[in-house]
Amino acid sequence: MRKSIHIGTVLGIPIRVNYTWLIIFGLVVWTLANGYFPFVVPGMSEKTYWTMAVISAVLLFGSLLLHELSHSAVALKNKLPIRGITLFIFGGVAQMEKEPQDPGTEFRMAAAGPACSLVLSAAFFGSAILLSYAGAHPAVIAVARYLYIINLIVAVFNLVPGFPLDGGRVLRAALWSHYNDLKKATRVASRFGKGFAYLLMALGLFNLFGGALISGIWFILIGFFLFEAAESSYQQVAMKSALSGIRVQDIMTKSVITIDAKATLDRLVDDYFFKFRFTSFPVIRDDMLMGLLTLHNVKEVPKEKWGETSAEQAMVPLSSAILVHPHAEAMTALSKMVRNGTGRLIVVEDHKVLGILSQRDVMRLFEVRSDLEH
Repeated sequence: MRKSIHIGTVLGIPIRVNYTWLIIFGLVVWTLANGYFPFVVPGMSEKTYWTMAVISAVLLFGSLLLHELSHSAVALKNKLPIRGITLFIFGGVAQMEKEPQDPGTEFRMAAAGPACSLVLSAAFFGSAILLSYAGAHPAVIAVARYLYIINLIVAVFNLVPGFPLDGGRVLRAALWSHYNDLKKATRVASRFGKGFAYLLMALGLFNLFGGALISGIWFILIGFFLFEAAESSYQQVAMKSALSGIRVQDIMTKSVITIDAKATLDRLVDDYFFKFRFTSFPVIRDDMLMGLLTLHNVKEVPKEKWGETSAEQAMVPLSSAILVHPHAEAMTALSKMVRNGTGRLIVVEDHKVLGILSQRDVMRLFEVRSDLEH
């Protein structure tokens, strides 16, 4: 089962929905239909409450999508490519190809999201007033009021100065400008993020002991997510700092063992995977590079068919996704490996195989450099 479903493209940016989004969508609809709307507009039919809940949930996630698109629009304006936007259990995230290169860009990108949510909140607030004066059905007014309140909450929550929330990114931009050190700025901002995460988890525990089970679990989950996000965001910046100036040719494995494209998988398992204990090998046919065969590729083929399946039939075909130039930066190569899912890149120059680079090679270098810094 795929983790995300592509639902469309906006501004040239692929929009995806993670399967976890369905969980929170259902929870929001259920909570609105059974709790919020019956409380604020009593006396309506169950069908009306469920209709209001579905419409409100759809418009809520539409608002969250606009929030992320506002970040992306500023990023694109500053020539920062966006790989896509994914809606998931805690809202949404825009996936950037690279981080902003200066504090000003970071600030503008971070501020765009809350600004969008505040504008949406004001728009729904105005709509609720106009609908009320126009004598609209109470259900329609209640939906507009809910969207005014929830967008205001989204804006305020994201303005909390804890990285990687938008407010935390604004804080990081200010610290970056002050210290002229992105790593230090990220470390301080991420500590604020962890502090806020601890606060949310403590609030969750307080609610649990107070009998508010759902809200307690919800606060704990959000706090845990923010803590993990703050830690991983700092690790990314620390890794980029540690790998700065390192080229692929500096850390690649130069003694490359290649395999024949016509060789069957049963032979390759015995003579290559077991013997050399590597998890991938470049595939060659008539001195030409054809692709990359990984242990995962072999495992995808039923064992009884290994004797009749060749390396060429099972391999990852040759493409730019599995190739890297020896002068490329190590961090760029790592990002490429994460995207292609193979954990390996073949190092090529002028159509000649010079080496192979694994994700483990890059991570080992990062660990060594991090240890030396401490």
